[in-house]
Amino acid sequence: MKIASFSFVAPPYRKVKISEDRVLFWWMLILILVRLWFVQAQGFIATYTPHDDYLFVRLAKGILSGEWLGPYDQLTLVKGPGYPLFIAFAHHIGIPLLLAQQLLYSFFCVMMISAVRPLVKNRWLLITIFTFVLLNPFMYAYPASGRAFRLGLSMPLVLAVFSCGLGLVVRIGASFKSRFVWASGFGFFASLLWFTREEGVWLLPGLGLFVLIFLITDNGFSRKLLFQRFLLLIWVAAIFAGFYGSIIYLNHRAYGHALVNELKSPQFQSALGGLMNIEAQDAKRYVPVSREAKKLAYAASPTFRILKPLFDADRSLRWPDSFYIWRLRDKVEMAGYSENLTDALDFYGKMGAELKEACENGSLPCLARKPSLRPPWRAEYNEFIWPYFSKVFLSAITFSKLDEDSILAHKYISSGTTEMVEDYTYVTLENPVTSRRKVMDNYPEYYMHMTTEKFRILSDIAKAYKAVVVYLFALALFIHLVLFVREVRRRQFSVEVLYGFVVLGSFFSLVSVLSFVYITLWPITRPLFSAYPVTLFYIALVAILLFRARQQEREDAMLPWAVAG
Repeated sequence: MKIASFSFVAPPYRKVKISEDRVLFWWMLILILVRLWFVQAQGFIATYTPHDDYLFVRLAKGILSGEWLGPYDQLTLVKGPGYPLFIAFAHHIGIPLLLAQQLLYSFFCVMMISAVRPLVKNRWLLITIFTFVLLNPFMYAYPASGRAFRLGLSMPLVLAVFSCGLGLVVRIGASFKSRFVWASGFGFFASLLWFTREEGVWLLPGLGLFVLIFLITDNGFSRKLLFQRFLLLIWVAAIFAGFYGSIIYLNHRAYGHALVNELKSPQFQSALGGLMNIEAQDAKRYVPVSREAKKLAYAASPTFRILKPLFDADRSLRWPDSFYIWRLRDKVEMAGYSENLTDALDFYGKMGAELKEACENGSLPCLARKPSLRPPWRAEYNEFIWPYFSKVFLSAITFSKLDEDSILAHKYISSGTTEMVEDYTYVTLENPVTSRRKVMDNYPEYYMHMTTEKFRILSDIAKAYKAVVVYLFALALFIHLVLFVREVRRRQFSVEVLYGFVVLGSFFSLVSVLSFVYITLWPITRPLFSAYPVTLFYIALVAILLFRARQQEREDAMLPWAVAG
């Protein structure tokens, strides 16, 4: 398609399957098996984390019991159901959780190679790229990789979303059936990722650019092609709507209200958002609700005042100030207002209405903004924008959060109660490591030697990534921009080069979201894990773009000789 003398073209489509290249197929299979053998040394850790690991296991146990997410309490609907659904699915097909996560990531690495196969003929380039992405060190960054963390699902899903998107645009010239398959994968995995983590908004800028590229490339104003592409986009939206509708239906049937996440309900946002909107003299960063704000809120809201004795009696240092959201919900539960979802929403709604009325009549000093879970932005934060953005950005491309020494220190023990360990064992099909240090110290010497060597090799691989990824990303960014400038001069854009900006835009969008959280609420760690597969995918994609550019130059150089012949 041409816009203002610029053309947008897709590569000639070659129908080729991975299975047709036996060397490539067997290399990938062997690499997957070797990697699985190494990560098998990482034992499963059952932790006492009722708001985190154990919450997901408990929710998955509810699904396995046929009770959707199980009995309602203050934690049931605070996180997306994607990960509990995955845990339950792994249980149903009889695969232990950690192995299921590693298999899923390995499968998506194969999917990535399948997506780019029409672009690349060079088998060894594909094997190199596959190995580079497969050995993502954050997939075996122990002890995190040995726990029931969402990152074990979110990182594979991020890779799947970008692989399916690339597979779809590369196949613009393929059959409708082929495009339908890749569009279905894109819609399914993007939807599952959205309902697995709460910060999925970072996908939207890249999604918007992706839709634009998909609609205009090689269209030539053909109504038929445009109609087909609109149908595929509608299908993707329908998949998301199916996820959304199913979740709110199940929540309504089980708990009486049609919502996905209780934290995003108008009632809870009015309550916690109303507290965060109070202008207090002692307001400071990482403290969403200060002591003075609580004191003012007690006076303004009789409903919130019910919780005062519970807050006053709480001398626990269990939660940092930035996690006030969990303290509030725990106190509401202790006060007896979380026996069911209706009671909880009524309590939060009444509290929010009282705070709103106090703000409107001037008895409570409030910020001029709608109550929201998003922490308020203050003028003094402006000076932090660039330092924190650059800090998060560098963390994402330098892998600085990767603790290779932690991988070596593999003698972690379980800490959950007896009941928790039983639930972990039943739901995850894992055999948790012992909770007694003496038992671990008495493991057979040969077994521990083999395990230690596996951990050492994984740690060495992690060190290698930490040393080179930042330079590879910088080189990839430079090459990508050079290729883009060359296409601007030629007034012809290739879909694969443009797709690089989809990946890059999504990456910077995620960094921006996490920078906001870092500045206003708490120093991010786990949410940053979504950035690492994007970093590796971008480097791999640009390597393919460079290879194709050099291949095209050789073909152009040979063209005069072919014509003369």
